[in-house]
Amino acid sequence: MVAALFASLWSRVTGYAVAVATVAAILFAAYRKGGKDAAARTAEQRLNQLNKARKVEHEVDRRSDDDVHRDLSKWLRD
Repeated sequence: MVAALFASLWSRVTGYAVAVATVAAILFAAYRKGGKDAAARTAEQRLNQLNKARKVEHEVDRRSDDDVHRDLSKWLRD
């Protein structure tokens, strides 16, 4: 009788443990996917910023020194 009660209890505990482990695995997978998505998004934003900075730098390099100085003097306080 005690053995049957113990076997029944063990069966329930094992079932719950499997369910908890499954939920934990799903949550962990979702967490990892979110981290990878965030990293990819950050890398894309950084690449866009670098491209924009490169375009501005090339634009400034193509202009004469006097033109650049004149435009920058509009931003400076006297």
